[in-house]
Amino acid sequence: MLHPIEPVSAALVLAADDPEALAAFYAALVDASPSPGFSTAHWRVLLPGMGWLELYRPSRQRPLAPGRGRLAVCLKRQGDDRALELWMQQALALGAQRLEEPRQESFGCEVWLLDPEGNGLLLLVSAA
Repeated sequence: MLHPIEPVSAALVLAADDPEALAAFYAALVDASPSPGFSTAHWRVLLPGMGWLELYRPSRQRPLAPGRGRLAVCLKRQGDDRALELWMQQALALGAQRLEEPRQESFGCEVWLLDPEGNGLLLLVSAA
């Protein structure tokens, strides 16, 4: 059992065929720099206000097939539909694929994409 005063941290972990390239993709979207991790198969990106996005290449002895599951990375920032359009165009220029047209929801403007390796990515902008 953990001692009650020991802090717990959390991170998003994403398998990647090319962790360095995928780290560069996400870093560009959040205006950060990718950082080398614990090995050449591990890279990290500090997501503002969220902690780390950990990207790693699975072992060849334990491969992990790519595919869009139910878990997706959601990147959020303040803005409006024009800000979302510009952010989406940046992601597309970096190799993302759009799954659907951007749409206005009660909580903000959003668009669903696939990152360059086919993982789900939601870009969301809202007034607050």
